[in-house]
Amino acid sequence: MIRYFWIWFVILFSSCIDEIQVNLPEASEQQKVVEGYVERDQNNYIFWGQVSLTQDATGTFHPEPIGANMTVLYDGDIQIPITEGVVMKIPIQEFHDRFGGSTDAPTFRMMAELNGDRYISAEQTIIDVPKADSLSVQVEVRPELTASENIVNNEYVKLLVHSPILNDNDQLVSLSWQVSSTFEFVEGTRSSPTYQVKTCYSTYNVYQNDINIVGIQDYPGKNRISNFEIAETPNDFRFSIGLYFTVIQKSLNQDAIEFWKEVKASNERTGNIYDVFPGRIRTNFTNESNPSEIVNGFFQASDVDTIRLKVNPQMVGYPRQRCELWMEPIIISPDDPDPCLNCLKLANSTLTRPRYWK
Repeated sequence: MIRYFWIWFVILFSSCIDEIQVNLPEASEQQKVVEGYVERDQNNYIFWGQVSLTQDATGTFHPEPIGANMTVLYDGDIQIPITEGVVMKIPIQEFHDRFGGSTDAPTFRMMAELNGDRYISAEQTIIDVPKADSLSVQVEVRPELTASENIVNNEYVKLLVHSPILNDNDQLVSLSWQVSSTFEFVEGTRSSPTYQVKTCYSTYNVYQNDINIVGIQDYPGKNRISNFEIAETPNDFRFSIGLYFTVIQKSLNQDAIEFWKEVKASNERTGNIYDVFPGRIRTNFTNESNPSEIVNGFFQASDVDTIRLKVNPQMVGYPRQRCELWMEPIIISPDDPDPCLNCLKLANSTLTRPRYWK
């Protein structure tokens, strides 16, 4: 899920231009971050929320929840308690049997109660997400300077999405994407004939902090997008046998797309002096007990759809396997981190093949 991007919002800025200073005194103290979401996939409503703190003016983030009572408000005032910092799922049919209403534009708010204060979000409506048409990959070669000041050509794999931005209700919908990948890895050949070489599947989430968004106002007169880049990664051994990209496409309303645009501009530091400063990113939470309190974070409600693409080696130029030229060491330590000895040393790896793998 998309989280914690607000960590950059409260960085204290100091200008490198003589005699110009920018002071954000409120950023020097810890501030509360209230955040959460409601998502609806093909089977479930998914709920998550928490309250945490920023730290001083460094932008450092403590992701641990700080003990708030979290509640989702459905259809005005129906209260659904959730456990802070824990994802909760309720099957769609069960949800509407218990709480009424229908899947047609349900509305939600989030409430957090902490130390006598009540933080409540603006109401958010779930808009049906358009289903993506397809995913594709493209290999790009870029000359880059090494630490020894030599120029080398490095290859990157770009993941592209092709999707309508018009849903089945003829509504134009802004979109965001969450990307992960899982690759197949085979250990190196051993000298012992009794050793069973393992095959692992490792999930690679380097893209989790990327902000991939499309606002409908950025595509006037259009009802679809093509070749929109949502991830980039080096073309290496992870593609040598097989890799699946898993993409979760989410609908965003106007409040949410404006929030994520501000976050992205803040993180990239590519805006001009008229752009919103970190610490000024909009929020849709208010402390009812103290409306003047500066609160960070956002609550959003999205419809989501999942699409996958299997990338075979021939699609990206047959990169070399990690253990292809590997030689077994004379002395093998059980603590050796080399995945060619034990592929379970890879981060987030398992011997269980994902059910979608073909």
